[in-house]
Amino acid sequence: SNKNNTNININNNNNNNISHVVAAALSNQSIILYDTTTGEITHRIEKAHDGPISEIAFFPWEYNGNMATSSSSSSSSLPLLISASRDGTIKVWSFDRNHHHHQQQQQQPAIVMRLGLPNEEALSVSVGYGGTLVAVGTNKARISFFDLRYTNNNNNDNNNEKPTGNLMGSYVDAHTEEVTRVRFQTVLSSPQSSSSSQSQTRKTILATASEDGLIALHDPSQPSEEAALLSVLNIGTPCRDVGFFGPQYEGAWVLTGSETLSVHHWDSAQRVSDVGGDGLRAMLSGVVDDATGSGRRKMEEDDRRDGSSVEYLVGCTWASISVAGGGAAGGGSPAFHFIAGKL
Repeated sequence: SNKNNTNININNNNNNNISHVVAAALSNQSIILYDTTTGEITHRIEKAHDGPISEIAFFPWEYNGNMATSSSSSSSSLPLLISASRDGTIKVWSFDRNHHHHQQQQQQPAIVMRLGLPNEEALSVSVGYGGTLVAVGTNKARISFFDLRYTNNNNNDNNNEKPTGNLMGSYVDAHTEEVTRVRFQTVLSSPQSSSSSQSQTRKTILATASEDGLIALHDPSQPSEEAALLSVLNIGTPCRDVGFFGPQYEGAWVLTGSETLSVHHWDSAQRVSDVGGDGLRAMLSGVVDDATGSGRRKMEEDDRRDGSSVEYLVGCTWASISVAGGGAAGGGSPAFHFIAGKL
């Protein structure tokens, strides 16, 4: 893509009460909030970070206001937003619903967190445990955790200093290369016996993806990294995204840097399917061409790298499994639906 183009990273919140809010992180280190019902910009943060913004995410809908900041959830507040940057900081942003971006007011973060190593970059961020724990994947092959229930101001009397999330510690043995994605997920487990009257139990799992080709799954409630490790998925190629699916979120999907998709049973570390294998993009491109009646149109070399309508995979959502893809030539991003391995 053109280096002068603005890259936009969009995150949507699943809470029906606030689903009209969309946030975008721009390549000039700014963050913009949109009202999807009107298409208007509602908030703008200029120079949110000093380096490229790696990821933004809204706090989970069940967030109950336990974060140690003077900003609290109310009817006049939009959902809290968290941003991670290659400048080594992670910031939490609170927005006033009544504030309009045309009002000249420099937005300040509610909490600023800093990674512990020199030149350490935040590549991915996820919020779990109802908005109280933050996991950050870094370029130093670490997963760092920040507790938002407490802050540490080092007893500084400077009233202008922002509260800092408490760095609890890091997982350092899970990966050997940069951690490209971290994802919390609350999963359900069935009773041990089918005749048991016990209801399903809920626990929070953390999945991490890395350039080393591994997906690590941990139970962060355990007291040590060794005790927390549940399973490891050997994908065999650099991983760029991971997520959960299934009625009890017992499955994990993985996207790789070579534009492949695989699905796994994460607890047993069993690979269920290589969806389309190395020919997935060609298969999806065929579906697009058949649906549009265009066939395999020959395009210019600078418009298509290899003649495929689908050049890259964007992400997956759980609805059996849906994957979105796109191409440099534009024309919209198609979504594909998989059921039991069929497209």
